[in-house]
Amino acid sequence: MQPNALSPTPRRLLTGRRIATILALMMVLLPAVAYSLWWWQAARTVRDGLENWVADQRANGAVVEHGGLTIHGFPLTLRAELDKPHLATRGAEWQGARLVAEAAPWNPTRIALTFPGEHRLSVVQPGQPPVDILAPNGGSGDLTMRMSGTLERLALRFTGLTAQVAGQTVPVAALDIGAAQPEQPPAERGTAGLTLTLTADGLTLPDGMPPNLGREVKRTELTLRVMGTPPRPEPASLSAWSRDGGTVEVDRLALDWGPLGAVLSGTLALDAQLQPQAALTAEIRGAPAVLDAVKPMMRPNEAAIARTVLTMLARPTGPNGEPVVTAPVTVQDRSLFVGPLRVAALPKLVW
Repeated sequence: MQPNALSPTPRRLLTGRRIATILALMMVLLPAVAYSLWWWQAARTVRDGLENWVADQRANGAVVEHGGLTIHGFPLTLRAELDKPHLATRGAEWQGARLVAEAAPWNPTRIALTFPGEHRLSVVQPGQPPVDILAPNGGSGDLTMRMSGTLERLALRFTGLTAQVAGQTVPVAALDIGAAQPEQPPAERGTAGLTLTLTADGLTLPDGMPPNLGREVKRTELTLRVMGTPPRPEPASLSAWSRDGGTVEVDRLALDWGPLGAVLSGTLALDAQLQPQAALTAEIRGAPAVLDAVKPMMRPNEAAIARTVLTMLARPTGPNGEPVVTAPVTVQDRSLFVGPLRVAALPKLVW
């Protein structure tokens, strides 16, 4: 009897070679598929994190806008690009052409930052002339975040800036900004909740500066620590922080300007009216040149007393026995004092 032509043909059994081929393909494809899924999940986490940050800032009263957010870079990079970022908070506003944040997918907490195009920072205080800082060539930096989502370290660098202060133009060759936070919020008032550093190189001041000081400020440095949980720049938060013993420790404030070299350190705080008060110690090189520069703003008897006091305070501790003045510098009742001398009135700070 002939077999039925329509009957099903028996299936071929899988050979050992075919099984090995399928297993090899699975070993190659499954990790690739898993990595792809993991990358897209990481990209989604980045997007959600940025959108949550924007929502938090808006909830705190800030204006946060942008022209669009894109996440790309598959497979070897996580790259987030923010078009036309715009952030405005109390007294400050930042606008830029673009912000790019880039990280390796296997190490997303280390982020490289670039600021392509032109960026502008404007600072406005009531009763004070506005300050505009323009970075026409953008800048760069790097950011380290913890897995908990808190900031560990931030470093930014900008070159070729121009600052507009009271209608005067001040070119700045380079500006470096740094910030660092501890892993846990400070539990005691004597613990720093935020460390900030700032270095400005090559400031060219406007015409009209005292000739014995010149127009070129070679370098300005600032390192400070905000003790306790850093407050928001608004009266209620600042007042609560101040009442709880919050202070700012100035580890170094240095100025290198012609013959003048000054280094200050000490403590800043806020009084009951939220005005700054300070107790600092200054080491000043080139004090006679500074006195000659400010002499036209002083009464004759004040200038004579100041010169006498400086002579008494000076010690030959500088290079080649150069006299260096070590003196207390205080800020109280909106006045600046060097030793017992009131050298300047300070404007009221409006928060």
